[in-house]
Amino acid sequence: MSITTTHTRSLTENQDTYHRGPESEIELPSRSSKSVQATQPAYDHQISGETITSSRNAQSESHLSTKSKEVKLSRLRSTLIIITLAGVSFLNTMGSGLLTVALPRIANDIGLQESLLLWPASVYALAAGCLLLIFGAVADVVGAKVIWITGNFFYVIFSLAVGLSQTGIQIIMFRTFLGIAISMCLPTAVSLTTNTFPRGQWRNMAFASIGMGQPIGYSVGLILGGVFTDTVGWRWGFYISAIINSLISVCAIWVLPSVSRFSEKPWNRRLVEDIDWIGAFILSIALGILLYVLAMTTSSYHRLSEVQNIVLLVVSVLGLIAFPFYMNYRERHRKPAIIPNRLWRNAAFTSICIAVFFCWAAFNAFQYFSTL
Repeated sequence: MSITTTHTRSLTENQDTYHRGPESEIELPSRSSKSVQATQPAYDHQISGETITSSRNAQSESHLSTKSKEVKLSRLRSTLIIITLAGVSFLNTMGSGLLTVALPRIANDIGLQESLLLWPASVYALAAGCLLLIFGAVADVVGAKVIWITGNFFYVIFSLAVGLSQTGIQIIMFRTFLGIAISMCLPTAVSLTTNTFPRGQWRNMAFASIGMGQPIGYSVGLILGGVFTDTVGWRWGFYISAIINSLISVCAIWVLPSVSRFSEKPWNRRLVEDIDWIGAFILSIALGILLYVLAMTTSSYHRLSEVQNIVLLVVSVLGLIAFPFYMNYRERHRKPAIIPNRLWRNAAFTSICIAVFFCWAAFNAFQYFSTL
């Protein structure tokens, strides 16, 4: 039994058509090779037989190329793809678990000040959370596989760097770079999954494995953190993580399929014109400032009354309030929006996001407090 993947692109209301082949194979998301010409603000749909032509606002004409190729995925390769994506999800949280348990020993070994004790963990989440949207948007242009592999190799490098850290400033800086690296992998893993597997068993299995890797990785990190700290040393936890991740990165070069949107428009021009940079920066900066304020007040709630933290909190809230209004402006003018407001009118999507938010908040709080 094989899984056949047809990688082509079209612009038909941004929806994929899925075809189920014979019982011996599954034909993956197939995108029509019809070209799309951008001209006027409104969409004009003319349906003749099976032909759909979409028009969009643009001053200069752009066309999506008619490029199609088939890649057959065996059961083995499909399994390796799932293991590769879930493996990085596992190692992502395993490092956080290692750090949580080993932090007191790390502080003693490298002279980390008590006021900075929580920063190695905080800056990781801060950097990752701020850049998820930006790297996800860039991956839509240059390709999810390229961004994922680049981020994973950076993750290997900075995992080693964390293990080699000699000062508190170094470990904080390297953990920040780790957060940037993982922000390149997380959104692209979703893109690779949805563009590789059709709706059904394989896609469900892939998402379940990626999601399962995070809590299991954190739990294993808590255990290994205690073992390594009392035996060979906390640094070996990050060395082993880097070794495993390097193997995954090399394997991913051959295993992961190429997922990209082909266009006659040059990629550098698409980076400028097809990405909502302003919206991405508004949301990223607002969330980044909010996470910073929360990190500052973690050591003492009294710090929330400091003038600088109050100002930053107000700026963050104003940015979050302004974001949906700016999204509405982009949609009304037929421009790309990083998170269209209409997305939140989907009850299933919104409820899932809320459920995941509170589940992870409770899980992370439990994991941190259980180690005290």
